[in-house]
Amino acid sequence: MRPVVVQFFKYPDTLHWGFETVYLGEDEYGSWVGLPAGSRRWKGESQFKPVTSDAVFCAPWDGWWHLHYSGDGSRNYTHFVDIATQPQWVSPNRYEMVDLDLDVALTSDRRVVVEDEDEFEAHQILYGYSPEMIERALAETQRIAAALEAGHEPFFAIADQWLQRVS
Repeated sequence: MRPVVVQFFKYPDTLHWGFETVYLGEDEYGSWVGLPAGSRRWKGESQFKPVTSDAVFCAPWDGWWHLHYSGDGSRNYTHFVDIATQPQWVSPNRYEMVDLDLDVALTSDRRVVVEDEDEFEAHQILYGYSPEMIERALAETQRIAAALEAGHEPFFAIADQWLQRVS
């Protein structure tokens, strides 16, 4: 398994969250990377405490989202979906995207929540998000929330199959 750096930016190019992961493979939904417990992560230029439980990311082929799935290993969320620009592979060992603030999560008690709507509204003005970015982010947020509520793939059985490869 090859190492892969996953790097989020805040619009347009400020370092945000970054993760050291391992490449797991691809399927019809996108590329999958694993985060074994203890994997290194950072926020901006600062190191952050390592990942505490195994997880997987899905960088979709098509969509302005990025899945962080930890199954039952997380205390708060089983699924955390960042609304972000389409992940772009910039090398075989790195992909990047711009985080657009909004997050859709499935809590450990099975509630779907949308987070950081206030941050999204403030950043539209502060960073000058284009009308197309705003429209796409809002539409993707609704689509992902509905997919999590309905139990659609790749967010459940498929994500769990990829997570099993991390251990």
